[in-house]
Amino acid sequence: MTLTPSLPPEGHDFPLDFHWKTKPSFIAAAGVSLTGHPRALEARNSIMTSLVRAALAGQGGWVSYSRSKRFYAPLARYEGTAYTYDRVLAAVKELGEMGLIEEERALPSKEPSGWQSRIRATDKLLAAFRDCPFQHVGPRDVIELRDANGERMAYADTDHTRRLRRCMEARNEALGAIPVTLPERDGWIHTPGHVSVRSQKTGHWVSLRPLPVPQVVRIYGRGRWDMHGRLYGWWQQLPAARRIELLINGEVAFESDWAACHPTLLYVMAGKVPVGEIYDVAGYDPRHVKAALLTVMNTKTTYGGVLSLMKREKDDPGAWPHSLDYTKGLMKAVEHRHEPIAHLLGADMGIRLMHVESEMCVEVLKRCERQNIPALPVHDSFVTQASKGAAVTAIMAEVMEATCAAINHSRPSIKAGNPPHMGAALRSRVAPAASASVPPAREAVSAPSSSAPSKNGPGKAVSRPAQASRKAQARPAHPVSGEALPASWDLAERTLALVEDFQAAVRARHRKVAAGAASGWGCAPSASERRHDLAQARGLAEVMADEEQSTGLCVVAGVPYALTDDAKAKREKRLAGERKRASRPRPPIRPRRPSTYWAKPQATPPKAQAKPQGSLPLV
Repeated sequence: MTLTPSLPPEGHDFPLDFHWKTKPSFIAAAGVSLTGHPRALEARNSIMTSLVRAALAGQGGWVSYSRSKRFYAPLARYEGTAYTYDRVLAAVKELGEMGLIEEERALPSKEPSGWQSRIRATDKLLAAFRDCPFQHVGPRDVIELRDANGERMAYADTDHTRRLRRCMEARNEALGAIPVTLPERDGWIHTPGHVSVRSQKTGHWVSLRPLPVPQVVRIYGRGRWDMHGRLYGWWQQLPAARRIELLINGEVAFESDWAACHPTLLYVMAGKVPVGEIYDVAGYDPRHVKAALLTVMNTKTTYGGVLSLMKREKDDPGAWPHSLDYTKGLMKAVEHRHEPIAHLLGADMGIRLMHVESEMCVEVLKRCERQNIPALPVHDSFVTQASKGAAVTAIMAEVMEATCAAINHSRPSIKAGNPPHMGAALRSRVAPAASASVPPAREAVSAPSSSAPSKNGPGKAVSRPAQASRKAQARPAHPVSGEALPASWDLAERTLALVEDFQAAVRARHRKVAAGAASGWGCAPSASERRHDLAQARGLAEVMADEEQSTGLCVVAGVPYALTDDAKAKREKRLAGERKRASRPRPPIRPRRPSTYWAKPQATPPKAQAKPQGSLPLV
């Protein structure tokens, strides 16, 4: 293939795409029979259409496909029952025997990341598909579950997965109504079904397949529904400088993001707030600091972050042109600069932070839908039309503040006037007893200020402030993250306190979701989902208590080390009510009446009677 200077160079192979098809008349024009099993015909149609679309892209036209059975095992859920190992390989064999495709076989490999075989259309197939229309087939499942290697996994549907699917289907319905136009200017090359864009930063070309309407797929990782969960759409493949060249509702685009989203969430989890710029470290480039900090969040050890940075240079020469000593020094400086969250660095927190970020992203999309604001998600940022940029930025700030408050209830509020301090614990919204220097009696008799007259009038007593002050003085001080555990610390008591606090937050969220469902927003959590969430809260509490026991430091701030007598009494009362409700006799299950049509009683056959033998004639 001859390349011209204006065209992007030949890139990677296109993956086999099962989301496009064409009319059967073009299949017949290529000399292929239209008789056979409907699922086999559907698979062959998608393969031929994918080959033609790849050839029209002008980048070699090669399409990679797998000849491994384990690759096709979970495809029944994600791509439909038509795309099985036998049907795909049978279609490739048939098209190859007819001279419609060229094939290059790869050697078998036991590794999931090995080389795949590839095929491409011949001139005979392209001639038959001249001027053929392409029809897009949307994703059959908008949520994906992948294992630790990034491979798709089959899963069984539950109430939780069905609720996740309904949520993403609602988001896709709103995104599908957003008109997005790709520009036609320098640096953009449009071919049928493909767009090539030159990056202004690196000068490399990026090829993507835009869909007719914006759609996203939510992908979870490591076989868990509480890890990863980011939303993926085709516009995310565009370079950042090119995304703002899109036209949304006929206007130029505007992109707003959460600055330092993951480090901010880590500080909130630790009960601390950063001071100054997060990526400012003396003696180092902020870009290098950002790369080191974000990398070490996704590794299981601190030195693993160093090795991951050095691996960049090995995989892509020039991506990290620094020595090992420089990288080690940079990592130590980053740990020293962010000492309040140093215990969370190199702890594999990245995949968990992605899930929190994805929940924030979904919430922003919901709020934008209520205000009729078009927004395309890009992980920690959103692309919208320029006239709605300020509104989207405000919504993102509200969601970030709400998420931080949900993670750590003692997080200070800017409106309350609590200044943040690096390395210090977050101030509680309720002042501790030590800060009350005024005696209770003086507070009880103190009159309200003349500048703010009381609504109660002069004739009423002022006993409520005195009661509130006594209650505040009797309340013990909450633990601070990072402080040494007291001598009275007990693992069982601490675990019980954490379980009660975490499960209380889960029950509050369940009540909020149920109230929203009663008002027409979403669906109320089922009994199995409530039990699952409470069990997860208990497991998290046990992990946090074990972490405190192993480190000797407080990990969870704002939760007392042990429950008070009143809290234990309330807990026993709640458990007694649960046991009473569980022991109530349930109505007996009415047995199903058996069908009388299929099980008709048969009449007893008459007994056979012996035929009487006649007497022989006498001779």
